[in-house]
Amino acid sequence: MLRSSRSWRRGRTAISRRRRRGLPPALKKTLVEAVYGVLFAVFTFPVALFIAELGVWVMIVWMQPYDVIMGNFYLVLVMIQALFLLIPAYNKQPVRLIVAALTAYVIWSILVGIAEFHPITSMFGELPY
Repeated sequence: MLRSSRSWRRGRTAISRRRRRGLPPALKKTLVEAVYGVLFAVFTFPVALFIAELGVWVMIVWMQPYDVIMGNFYLVLVMIQALFLLIPAYNKQPVRLIVAALTAYVIWSILVGIAEFHPITSMFGELPY
């Protein structure tokens, strides 16, 4: 029997742990959900806004008072957006839900603050009555 002078254990190189490059999977999933939440809000908020503006037009045709129009506008806008936000809530996607709600709020703040959007006068002018 031939024997080597080196032990088989000495000849092996040490196994090193591979270092992962990039983002951890949990953070990557969170960022992807956040992007989907932003996209969700960008697509659904205009729909809610247009439906609420249709309600403003109907209230103007019915010659409702200014306060009633504004109250109904905000009620319809929030209710329609909440109905859209039920989708990620039902699917148990809390990151998408929170990011979508925050993005919708930011879009509304930008419309009102920077663009000076007003639900009645921006679209239909002053009330004719």
